[in-house]
Amino acid sequence: MIICAGESLIDMVSFATENGEVQFSPHVGGSILNSAIALGRLGADTYFCGAISNDTFGGLIQDCYRDSRVQEDFIIKTNRPTTLAYSDISDDGIAQYRFVDEHSAGRLIDKNSLKPFVNKIKNSKALLVGGLSLQAEPSGTSWQWVVEQVAGYCVIYFDANIRPNFIEDKAKYLKRFTQLTKKVDIIKVSEEDYSYLYGEHDFAKLSSEWLEKGVKLIILTQGEKGTKVIYSGGKEITVGVEPVKVIDTIAAGDSFNAGFLFDLDKQKMLDRKKLASISTSTLHKTLTFANKVARFTVTQKGANPPWLDELK
Repeated sequence: MIICAGESLIDMVSFATENGEVQFSPHVGGSILNSAIALGRLGADTYFCGAISNDTFGGLIQDCYRDSRVQEDFIIKTNRPTTLAYSDISDDGIAQYRFVDEHSAGRLIDKNSLKPFVNKIKNSKALLVGGLSLQAEPSGTSWQWVVEQVAGYCVIYFDANIRPNFIEDKAKYLKRFTQLTKKVDIIKVSEEDYSYLYGEHDFAKLSSEWLEKGVKLIILTQGEKGTKVIYSGGKEITVGVEPVKVIDTIAAGDSFNAGFLFDLDKQKMLDRKKLASISTSTLHKTLTFANKVARFTVTQKGANPPWLDELK
């Protein structure tokens, strides 16, 4: 059982009509939900944990995760509105976001709503957290509390996935990020995430500190340069990215997360003790598969990860 805990939303993706007018098309999204959907389509035993609105957009989200075989035992239904993310796609497929998130279903989730799930999460294989849900308040405090309760029981995968315009207090978030590095087993950051948080601070030195705290794998995504993983006391492996025609980059990183967790599970390595002694060959295989899942996703409009048979 892999649990993806955090936000869901609707990406309002812009497109130009034949007469040049800009319109927006709704696509189910949210970093954590995207990963759950990708895992479900790959065939994993996956669950989404978070709040889903009873509004029309919440209905779209529900239809999508059900169609993608995501289990809903950890879902909280609410009348609060769905978060909207207006996505403007540049000519090279890069998405820029503007969020409408005040008093939303995901943002106002509280610890009392999550307490009934803690023991079941402890007994899962892995918990995926990160994204917007840890960057806003009060949701950030609530999800951090969950991580602290289940740390040491299941594999915890933390994807920073920074959205600077979503973080109201950078110093406070950096403190949370630092605390999480003492609790999680896998950290994924992009070069942009790291630059936002630490500026020119030496990555090698800081990653060494994370490993000393107990982190098993540090994943650094480097765009066209590929993806690097630091593991086992400082070993490194980098797997390149094959070129592909990019439609848009929405959910590329989320799909990578799903592919990474799925392949670790397939190789029977989704275990805290096993991750501490993972081999280079195993990591190479897992990274290659995760990149393959992400590569498919960027060829699609909106967050639309592949089904397993589409990767063959």
